[in-house]
Amino acid sequence: MTSTPVVLAFDVGTSGVKGVLVDAAGDLRHSGYRAYGLETLPGGGVEQDLGDIVEALAAVSRDLAEAAAHRDWQIHSIVVTAQMFNLAAVDEHGVPVGMMLSWLDQRADRVAADLGARIEDQTAVFGCHLTAKDIVPRIEWLRQVRPDQFSRARWLLDCKEAVVMWLTGVAVIDPTGATAFRLASDDGTHWDLSRCAAAGVDPRMLPEIRSATAIAGGLRPAAAEALGLPAGTQVYVGAGDVPASQLGSGAVHPGDVHLSLGTAAYFGLVMADMAADPRGVLAPLAHVEPGRWILWLETATGGAALAWALRLTGLNEDGPDYSQMDRLVAEAEAGMDDLLLAPWFSGERVPLFDDSLRGVVVGLGLHHGPGHLIRAAMLGVAYQLRWSLDYSEGFGHPVRRIVAVGGGALGTTWAQLIADVVGRDLECLVGAQDAAAVGAAACALVGGGMQRDFDFLAERTVQTVRYRFDEAAHRGHAAAFARFTGLVDVARQARS
Repeated sequence: MTSTPVVLAFDVGTSGVKGVLVDAAGDLRHSGYRAYGLETLPGGGVEQDLGDIVEALAAVSRDLAEAAAHRDWQIHSIVVTAQMFNLAAVDEHGVPVGMMLSWLDQRADRVAADLGARIEDQTAVFGCHLTAKDIVPRIEWLRQVRPDQFSRARWLLDCKEAVVMWLTGVAVIDPTGATAFRLASDDGTHWDLSRCAAAGVDPRMLPEIRSATAIAGGLRPAAAEALGLPAGTQVYVGAGDVPASQLGSGAVHPGDVHLSLGTAAYFGLVMADMAADPRGVLAPLAHVEPGRWILWLETATGGAALAWALRLTGLNEDGPDYSQMDRLVAEAEAGMDDLLLAPWFSGERVPLFDDSLRGVVVGLGLHHGPGHLIRAAMLGVAYQLRWSLDYSEGFGHPVRRIVAVGGGALGTTWAQLIADVVGRDLECLVGAQDAAAVGAAACALVGGGMQRDFDFLAERTVQTVRYRFDEAAHRGHAAAFARFTGLVDVARQARS
């Protein structure tokens, strides 16, 4: 009897790692998960221990290797996707010289401001305007604040690249990940020496750029023992969570959009050419497929805003009760009055590009209760998502369809509210939490010749729930949306 080949794909997230076994058709056969934490520090610091991450990844791998053996599945290869826009400084062996600076870390705001003062036209240099949430300011922050760590660093990596190096001993990155550094060419094929010089980053500290479908290397013996797999198992370069989720959602053709509703939230629009931002602020990321790009429209606080509201109202002590939440939100509709919440708890990206903004609540009355606050948080994120999607219109690439992926809250009233506010139907993927891992597995399937290209992801038989927007409801949100956009002035006055 012939064993069934499967790909072992890891999705290294902010709060835990998911591992999945995916067959040649792109269907998920088995999965596992391990949680880990992050450390919050004064001044907006957020760090993670790469040792905790790889330990959790190894535990998931051992479980999945055992499951594969029992079912006569052969783990053909390994691939990783991970959270993006972190900074992991490691030595020549891939050993971290310190904690990984999380994408949530905000301590590089002064460095980013200094960079902006030094380079007036950042768009002409880097292709976009850099903020504290970008990797270049994090690199400079590490150099200035922790010079001992910086001096011991051989490689400056993102999270996925650090994990792949732990697996293989090879420092390598995909084109999307390279363009996320804002130091690569627009197509992500090579490091741009002029951009590196302007940022003061030695390109020799940056990993080699290879296709996401290329082999990074073989699983080294120490990692193989930890994972419970044979040494030499092929490890593919893979792609970060933004392009991997784009692939796994099936939004693979130009005009396709995927909405990721995780801790942060973002739209990813597939574009067939490298369109320029008329405002000169935002630059697309290179796509996994050459000749395409992803317009990444991030809302800094997405699911985190809902989690905040649930925590504040005491509704998530034993985990979110979504049915109760839906009931409270529905009951609150009539009594919202002028209650608005701007979810700028950790600054905001598109279209405000302001790291120092903080959240605003206006119109709070004595009659407002938990349901009103939760609904306000849902609508606040929905309004911000609409604002960011509106920003994409300047790039001249019309939206064809939107496929949403995310956590459990996506299958609730929130999805309908987002559809109504944005004014577009949402196709919500069932099993959406697996989208990034499946998208990563697709890199190995295409790279290994089991699939010809990524079009198969759009053709997979996957279950979706369609939320059709209501035209009258969309019009009804117009006035509140206009007031919402005006809250940025309130937020900026408050901080001064």
